[in-house]
Parts: sequence; structure tokens; C-alpha cells
Amino acid sequence: MITTVPDYFDEFHCLAGSCPDTCCGQWEIVVDKAAEARYRSVSGDLGQRIRAALVTMDGETCMALDHGRCPLLTAEGLCPIVTELGEDFLSETCHTHPRFTEVYGGLRETMLSISCPEAARLLLTRTEPLTFVTTRDDAPPEPNDLDGDLYHLVDRSRAAALSLLQDRTRPLSDRLALVLELGWRLEPLIDAARWDAGHRLLDRYGLRAYRGKRLTYLRRKRRGGDLAPVRDLLRSLEPLSPAAPNCYAALAKPDLAAAEIPLEQLAVYFLFRWWRKASCNGYLYRQAGALVTAVLATAGLTEVCGSLLEAARLFSKEVEHSEENRAAFRRAMDGPDFSLPAILSRLEVPHAI
Repeated sequence: MITTVPDYFDEFHCLAGSCPDTCCGQWEIVVDKAAEARYRSVSGDLGQRIRAALVTMDGETCMALDHGRCPLLTAEGLCPIVTELGEDFLSETCHTHPRFTEVYGGLRETMLSISCPEAARLLLTRTEPLTFVTTRDDAPPEPNDLDGDLYHLVDRSRAAALSLLQDRTRPLSDRLALVLELGWRLEPLIDAARWDAGHRLLDRYGLRAYRGKRLTYLRRKRRGGDLAPVRDLLRSLEPLSPAAPNCYAALAKPDLAAAEIPLEQLAVYFLFRWWRKASCNGYLYRQAGALVTAVLATAGLTEVCGSLLEAARLFSKEVEHSEENRAAFRRAMDGPDFSLPAILSRLEVPHAI
């Protein structure tokens, strides 16, 4: 098995009681069967408290919240399961958070969710381009039905998109426009199983002169964009926190040039999290459109949230941590409000050439 993680992965350490927004609040935490058995075997006062907190919701065992927080938390914000029994005693959800892991046959990819304050800080305060670290172990690949041609093209296209996003000789809005167009142009080739044509297109996007020509063409379409569809999309999602609807209503015109480096890191984060999902269904433009729209939305929420970091955390909590919201956000990219021309119109041209 090949495992890929961001280069700052090992720098992450839970802030525990010092965390300004504990992950032990707001969400009902699902308890897996193995952890439930462990929890029900704990003796003494802690065991009684754990069992009293376990409830069944929609056929799953969860930790019931008490005023928006896990009832086991101490006054110092610490988890007694960890302090008294050890981290390995935790449920799978608690033990792995804030790690997102996706497995594609013999490839495992893990990212740190930016809903977590410390994970968001590690990502958004760095200045050097994000890189990824790959290791190998003896674990066998997981059974899968991935199409080899599709997987290879999506893999190559993600590497191409990463290169485009990290080309700091160009404004971020230009880079996002190229990535968006790349996904748009590749998807019909995928639908027609024109694999060689897809790889030839990737070769062309690797040429700086070709990218310049494409930008000249795309700039003609990048003006007068309406943010109302982005605002409406966000407001259509099920809110997971009380503040979300008011924040969405205050979505402002995004200024990508004001925070190019952290927004680049955010774009690469979404690229790593979402792009490869197209290897399962071929919906590459959904991933490209969702990536660009997520960056625009997060930038537009910065003012109302007080900082880009808090805006990114809100978006992650509301979209990435809800399967329904995540699916609805990506499906919206199929509609006219998020077509290539529509999203391009929201990417302002920063300068004339």
C-alpha cells in the first residue's frame, strides 16, 4: 500500500484543552461497534458516565451532546477516556479526527481537515508551496473496480492541476481559471473514453506558451460575475452550526489578490481532497468546479468570519463534514449557474495583458 500525506502531517498535534473550538462539540459523535463494546466494559464512575452518554440515533450509537458539548469533557476541555484509559481506547471517529482518509486500491491518501483550528493554522500560515510525502508498506491493495485508463488520466490531471495552481508567476485567479477549464475540457474526453486525446491535452497544458494562449481566451469571459448563485447554494445546505446561515447571507465579493498564498494552499487542499474522486465516476468537472467555487466562497466569507482561517474552518465544517452537503455542493456544478462560463465570470481579471 502506498500512503500519501501533506508534508506538514507529522507536525500536527491536538491542542486538547487549549483548542479554541473543540471537536468534541456541535457534532453527535458516532461510536463504532468495537469502541462501544470497550466503552460498555469500563468500570467505576467513568464507565457509568460513558454508558449514560451513549444513545441510539438512526440505528447508530452516538455520544449525546450536553449543551453542544460531549458530556464527558472536563472543565479543562480534556477527554477522560484519553487521560484515564489512553488514546487507543477512543472510538474510530475520535481517534482519527481531524484526518480524512480515502483509499483507491493500493493508494491511501490522508489529509488533515481544516475544520480543526490547528490543522487550518498549519495549512494557511505556511508560505512555501505545499508538497506531499509518500511511503510504502506491505499492506495489500483494497479490492476495487477502478478503471485503469480513467484512474491514470485523473492521476495525471491532478498532477497537472497542482502545477498550475502553484505557478506563482501568475495571479491566483488565472491559475484557478486554467484548472477550471482543464476539468471542463477533460470530462467529455473521459465520457468518450478518448484516453490518448486526454493525455495529449495534458501535454499541451504543460507548455507555458499554450497556457498563455488559453488565458488570453479565458480573460474575455471573466467579468460581471454574479455571486448570488454561490450564496444561494450555500444557503440551500443543511446548516450544522447556528452561525452558518447568517454568514452565508453576508457573503461578499471575494478579493483573491488580498491573500494569494493562503488561498493557493486552500486550493491545493481541495485539489488533494476532491480531484481523485473523479477516478470513481469520471465527473472531473464537478471536482474542478467545486474546487474553484470553494475557494471563492471561502474568500467571500473572510470578512464576516473575521479571518480567512475562520472562513475556511466554517466552510469545512459545514460542507466537508456532511455527506449530504458535500454531495449537494458538487452536484450543483452540473447546473447552469456553475458552468464554465458562469464560474469564470466570478474570477476577476487582475490585470490586462
